[in-house]
Amino acid sequence: MEKKKKIVMIDDNRDFLFTVGTFLERNGYIVATADEAEAGLKLVKQEAPDLILLDVMMEMLFSGFEIYRQLRIDPDLKDIPIIGISGIADEINVKYDGSSDNEYFNPEEFLEKPVDNELLLKKVEKVLGITKP
Repeated sequence: MEKKKKIVMIDDNRDFLFTVGTFLERNGYIVATADEAEAGLKLVKQEAPDLILLDVMMEMLFSGFEIYRQLRIDPDLKDIPIIGISGIADEINVKYDGSSDNEYFNPEEFLEKPVDNELLLKKVEKVLGITKP
């Protein structure tokens, strides 16, 4: 039996963490959550997840971007895939086309809030290389 994949979610919206985290757990994932940037970075270091779901705009304006930068410069964490999430992507002019080589913010996938759970699940499976029969 294949071991369950672990996902760390970092988002300052506790309702989002609960609802999406519960959805992912019901779909067979182990989920750990943090509701602020610094705790999220510590959690990633502690848990060594298979995937990170990262809100790019949290309690401080660019804290999600800073976490992304910290993860990408850490040799132990730089290869963990990230799905970026934002409720205000248009307002802050965050664009994701999946092909850019932007060092500032270039996650494997990107979703806008409100997140469609089925689309999220498909992106999680894609990033983790999971194929369903």
